[in-house]
Amino acid sequence: MNRSIVWFRQDLRLHDNEALLEAIRNVDEVLPVYVFDHRPYRIGLVRARFLIESVADLRLSLRRVGSDLIIRMGDPADVLYQLALETKSQWVYCNRERTSEEVEVQDRLEQKLWTIGRELRYTRGKMLFHTADLPFPVTQCPDHFVVFRKSVEHIVQVRLPFDIPDHFPPIPSGPEVGAIPELSSISNFSTEKVDHYFDGGESAGLKALLHPGDHHELSFFTESGSVLSPWIAMGCLSPKKIFYSSFEMDSGGEQIRNHLLYRDYLRLMAKKYGDRIFYASGIYGHKITINRNKEVFNQWKSGNTGVPIIDAAMHQLNQTGWIPEVLRKIVAGYLVRVMKQDWRLGAAWFEYALIDYDPCSNWLSWQNIAGLGPDVRDDRIIHYDAVGKRLDPDGSYVMTWTK
Repeated sequence: MNRSIVWFRQDLRLHDNEALLEAIRNVDEVLPVYVFDHRPYRIGLVRARFLIESVADLRLSLRRVGSDLIIRMGDPADVLYQLALETKSQWVYCNRERTSEEVEVQDRLEQKLWTIGRELRYTRGKMLFHTADLPFPVTQCPDHFVVFRKSVEHIVQVRLPFDIPDHFPPIPSGPEVGAIPELSSISNFSTEKVDHYFDGGESAGLKALLHPGDHHELSFFTESGSVLSPWIAMGCLSPKKIFYSSFEMDSGGEQIRNHLLYRDYLRLMAKKYGDRIFYASGIYGHKITINRNKEVFNQWKSGNTGVPIIDAAMHQLNQTGWIPEVLRKIVAGYLVRVMKQDWRLGAAWFEYALIDYDPCSNWLSWQNIAGLGPDVRDDRIIHYDAVGKRLDPDGSYVMTWTK
């Protein structure tokens, strides 16, 4: 009797899940597993709630097809090694991650599995394109997005997404399925009011894909459909599925495809430059002066700068875990250029607060705003009040989020 573990990470879905499909094809029994990392979570209440809802939805979907989701909390490398040992699982299938903390965990797991003659098998599913289909190796990926886009758009075919498996093998008896943890165990609670605008999980993501206008109250300054990013980041929606679905949308499809393309570009930049995406001096090692003033930073993160558009955006971020792309650039530019603070403070706060946080997109976007990244653009703003009035001429956005 062959059995394997499927380690769900940032791919909390049944559709277009290559790791799940490969495991089902090759073994008789499959153990779907999700591990809440025991290390202190650097995430806020809204993001934590979205994660828990996404895991709960995945468990429900698996139960509907006769399977289940084993849930644990601890060091993923230790937990998965012990499960493989106890259940005599021959392989652990997972989606490969590329940033340092995630790589460290998967490398340790792989080494531990080798000691008992087991194997970690990687699949892909985070990107729109497969790297094997690109016209260049990752190390030669163009540093500027415009060049990257010209090299791949309308040239490289996006592969069709996989369907949900038509059958699910049973899970072996023995291991306890485990309980979903409480919010307090994975989040540092905020004292600020938070709102529930996004439901986590594949089911909610597929519904949002069919009805992208349902979150119109969040979509100031954006096209319909652009609020799909939380489900993309958590892996509840496949980039390839969204890409092909976007051609059937009444509006916003081109914007969504551009977002997916830019997301791939940033992920390739992270593969190319590794840990340098986290360096204060940026990927090229610029000489910089690092300023950190706790009082000034707290004014920014709590929305108390005195600039209406900045404060409204930060209130929306802290209450919902999401703000439109244009406002992310504006609040980031204000922190870096006006308040003269270390860009990494802002990137870390976005990691804590954003419901659609992705390490590659987040840290490289902040580097670009700070003038240190691979795709710096001359969009420097001098008068933030004027920009706010141009974006929000009747003041409705500011009134909505600062009342």
